[in-house]
Amino acid sequence: MKINYNKKNINIISFFVSIILFLIILFILNLFINQDSQISYYYQNQEQNNVQVNSNENITNQDISIEEITNWNIEIEKMNLNANIKEGTSKEIIKNNVGHYTASNVFYGIIALKAYNTGENNNYFANLKELQIGDEIKYTVNNLSNTYKVISNKIIDSNNIDDNKEEYSKIYDYIKRENNISKNDILILITYVKDMPNKYRCVIAKKNI
Repeated sequence: MKINYNKKNINIISFFVSIILFLIILFILNLFINQDSQISYYYQNQEQNNVQVNSNENITNQDISIEEITNWNIEIEKMNLNANIKEGTSKEIIKNNVGHYTASNVFYGIIALKAYNTGENNNYFANLKELQIGDEIKYTVNNLSNTYKVISNKIIDSNNIDDNKEEYSKIYDYIKRENNISKNDILILITYVKDMPNKYRCVIAKKNI
């Protein structure tokens, strides 16, 4: 069969070729769009998962809110200590109380407390340096109590940070660098070091299960 290549036939062939090329281009574009969407979806999910992990790293859904607390104290028999705990670690608060870092947990997870050891009427952590590995600490919130055993007592850098959250972040970074310390169910006690303004004494205790 001989095809007659007149102007009409050429136009028809050109039309169909154009349609085929157009469909091929659409198909290729669709592949790229779907691939980009899948990559975008993957990274969005990764970011959401990372945010969730980071936000829950030291917070649990079971934690107690400050408003619910009617009884909050710490007991350390070796130091003859039985003291009330109050939210915050400002100078005004820890003059008369053991202060609680607001960025840390209240009962579950990582709990961080701070108090003076000298120079005030209430130097609750005056003998913190005497705590040794294995010494017990009782921590109570309302009618719930946990017993912790000391696993570390060290001096760490402070860099004279006054902000509560920044101070806790620095302490938490130190905890993360300690490979032998679990990131859950620990109690951290912080106090100043005499004649060393850029240092803290940091006692870490793990919940006794």
